[in-house]
Amino acid sequence: MSNSMIGVARRWTQLGDTDPMWAALTDAGRGGRWDPADFLRTGRREIDAMLSLLDRRGLTPKMGTALDFGCGPGRLSAGLAAAGFARVIGVDVSPTMLAKAREIVDDERCEFVHDEGTELASVADDSIDLVYCCRVLQHMPTELSHGYIRHFLRAAAPGGLVVFQLPAEPIGLVGGAMKALPAPVLDRLRAGMEMHGTPTAAVTRLIAEAGGVTVSVEEDRSAGPRWRSHLYVVRAEK
Repeated sequence: MSNSMIGVARRWTQLGDTDPMWAALTDAGRGGRWDPADFLRTGRREIDAMLSLLDRRGLTPKMGTALDFGCGPGRLSAGLAAAGFARVIGVDVSPTMLAKAREIVDDERCEFVHDEGTELASVADDSIDLVYCCRVLQHMPTELSHGYIRHFLRAAAPGGLVVFQLPAEPIGLVGGAMKALPAPVLDRLRAGMEMHGTPTAAVTRLIAEAGGVTVSVEEDRSAGPRWRSHLYVVRAEK
């Protein structure tokens, strides 16, 4: 495992040990705690919204196998199963996050896999009908997130879909000021959740090099108000 991956795994294992649901989906209006049923309902709403977006873009995923990368406590894995996928693979680097997923997700279509490598070796080539990844790639160094995007397309079946979120850059006065802060200070301010972005042009170029076609780039708010973020809808062509 690379040093960068060791750091990511350690950070998210610690967060998962403290409060995995809150670390996966922070909501200032909830007073710092999630009820598991409410937490899982947010996943179903997010997946339904994503599938509605695909429909508007003229894309209908095959409802076979879905991959939830960076699944955490299983919020989106459960949502994918509820939406009708026959099999859902939730992959995460954190054993504490996966333990919570296995505790709160009671659906035999979902399986949760610990994968701490950088090659996504637990997922076979051309085996996934839909890859979904949101609020994950932003929390790892750029070289790791770009490598995973390549592996999403490697794992996607021909004609399969890859949908992932990634910020582009900080915005506004606060976002701009954060660029000047030392990394240790930023780490404390973000409660251990580092943030990284990639310009849109670089992402679409990476997609093309990895054998994907960018169908659309959607405005997205998953990274919060201090970042410009996008949801990328990609078709795998092989």
